[in-house]
Amino acid sequence: MSYLKQLYQPIKVPSTGLFSVENKKYFMGFCAFWLFIAFLEFGQDYISSVLQNSAFRAGESLAYKLFWPLFIPFFIALDFGIAKAGERTSGFLYIAVLGVQIIMVTFVHLLVFSVILFGVSILIHDNPMTLLYILFEKLSTRLYIALSVYTALSGLTVYMKRRRTGEKQASADQPQTLTIKNGRSNLVVDVNDIKWISSDGAYLDIFTDKQKHVRLDSLKNIIEDLPNHFKRIHKSTIVNTHRIEELQSRGNGDYDVILDDGNQVRLSRNYADALRGNLL
Repeated sequence: MSYLKQLYQPIKVPSTGLFSVENKKYFMGFCAFWLFIAFLEFGQDYISSVLQNSAFRAGESLAYKLFWPLFIPFFIALDFGIAKAGERTSGFLYIAVLGVQIIMVTFVHLLVFSVILFGVSILIHDNPMTLLYILFEKLSTRLYIALSVYTALSGLTVYMKRRRTGEKQASADQPQTLTIKNGRSNLVVDVNDIKWISSDGAYLDIFTDKQKHVRLDSLKNIIEDLPNHFKRIHKSTIVNTHRIEELQSRGNGDYDVILDDGNQVRLSRNYADALRGNLL
């Protein structure tokens, strides 16, 4: 696993769409999926040749299976085109450009695939098939598959992009500061500087990178003034989840929450749902 991680880290995803840098894991899964499909079809060819007692030409079979891995480079190109179209067009024009891109990528995919098969045919057969014959044959048997796949992936790309845009907008709309009364003045604190908040009777201790502030309030009230990444993890504690470095189980359902500055607070099993799906 560590070897795979070393290979994974330096891979740069050349896209601003579905496979943007922060979604690199989806790109890896996308590549693995198409290679797996090609492998399955290759294995099916071999089993079929054994059952029918016919000759099995591995090179020729592999060439035909390249139809599936070719979705990787061509969808990367399409994904990039979708992202650029979204930056420069909108409304009906955006849909029209998207449709043209899907059709163009589909035809180029089938053309490249046909050229590969034509080259293999020349190498293997005494009477190779013509390029035009192969191209027409692939247009009649693979066009609907390629067109369906690119259309579905493009729809997924548009959906994911809109979803990420909505999440960023929702995050931008959340409060970024917290006001704390300090004697006769009000102190404005950046919420990103807050590490955790603990209750002490009628008061709250607010721990930031620089100091501890005291505010007359309750955890129930103050959490409504904080962004969503602040979670209540104990009846007396709210934590900034962006500052969590590690969770260490206590073996009874509770956890010690280790923060990025080395401090630790306790996560009660009664509040574990707050971090479930994110850190648990």
